[in-house]
Amino acid sequence: MTVVVVSTHLDDAVLSCWSVVAGDDGGDVAVATVFTAAPDDPRLVTAWDRDSGLTSKARMAGRIEENRAALALAGRAPTDLGSLEAQYGGGSIDATVLAQCLGDAELVYVPAGIGAPGGRVHPDHAAVRDACLTIRPDARLYADQPYCLFRTGLELPAGLRERYGEADEVLLTPAQRERKAQAIALYAGEIPKLDRAYGMCLTDPDTIVRETLWHPR
Repeated sequence: MTVVVVSTHLDDAVLSCWSVVAGDDGGDVAVATVFTAAPDDPRLVTAWDRDSGLTSKARMAGRIEENRAALALAGRAPTDLGSLEAQYGGGSIDATVLAQCLGDAELVYVPAGIGAPGGRVHPDHAAVRDACLTIRPDARLYADQPYCLFRTGLELPAGLRERYGEADEVLLTPAQRERKAQAIALYAGEIPKLDRAYGMCLTDPDTIVRETLWHPR
């Protein structure tokens, strides 16, 4: 079975959908990241990248290598779709490239584009979800982490609830959590900032106990 997990940014699939990415059922799993382009301006340093001591162009190169190393722990190689993310002055998605990536897959997993109740919803994630569902309305959804804070009882936006069944909460085994934590730690330039922003330790196996998925009705 050919499975494509769509990752908005270069850490989202590992943070949110490790049970699929690292699935041991023998299936062929591809991880396709939408926003992987570096900004053209060699001097640009965004607020998010500033603490790295690098330009945003150099930081993106580092993020790509971090993602490659993290996915290698699951025996996967990345597919980079080459769109430029909003913080670098982009935000648009190449629908043609996306369609080529998703067209032949038997199963597709895409971000739900949600956050915990009252929390932040990342607009890039919602844009990727909508673009993917236009191409593959049969796609499965995964809860965006750490925006959903690994909580139970998550709900989809009203417009999607009729299309999808009840949430499927996947409890990771201790071994899966340890391996996922090792993979997350390889995003060394991003995870400390996310830990501070969300008040948690994403490399602690006791934090990343569950993933939440939705299947179409």
